[in-house]
Amino acid sequence: MDSNTTITPEEFTYFAKQFCEISNRLCDGWVFCKDKEIHRCYLKKDTFISHEGENENTLLRAEFVIFYNLSYGVPSFSFNIWNSAGVLLTLEDIRTMSFITIKREDFYSVITQQEHRLFLRPYFVMHPCHTATLLATLKNKSKNIIVTFLSLITPLLRLKLPFEYGL
Repeated sequence: MDSNTTITPEEFTYFAKQFCEISNRLCDGWVFCKDKEIHRCYLKKDTFISHEGENENTLLRAEFVIFYNLSYGVPSFSFNIWNSAGVLLTLEDIRTMSFITIKREDFYSVITQQEHRLFLRPYFVMHPCHTATLLATLKNKSKNIIVTFLSLITPLLRLKLPFEYGL
């Protein structure tokens, strides 16, 4: 692995704790979940998302998780979103509610559904090779790579990231 495009589990934990401190100051809801094995630590946020459908506004429940990907040496972003009846949204549902217009095949090459390596149940996951690509250009310019990474992907997922994270 190239050290210009990857981070160590220790770096991930450092950035995650720093990110969580900012979240606590902003009352933004991110929690740092610690494990005795450093590569199993993660950030988690449970929240609600308001979505304007064709005929109605809907409140959706969302769970966002940022964890360390051992294979790629990068933070990985995963999530699940449920409707008000508790039914997990499909990948196509998520694509159509994105803030940006993106072709189906492009969206599916970035986000897939797979078994989460920490929770052993299905989650939508941003493919880590795309994270490595982003890190290659931004790692040495960022105060906190998690903040930088999230600021780039939030339009895809309707995840609000207050500007204060970047200060």
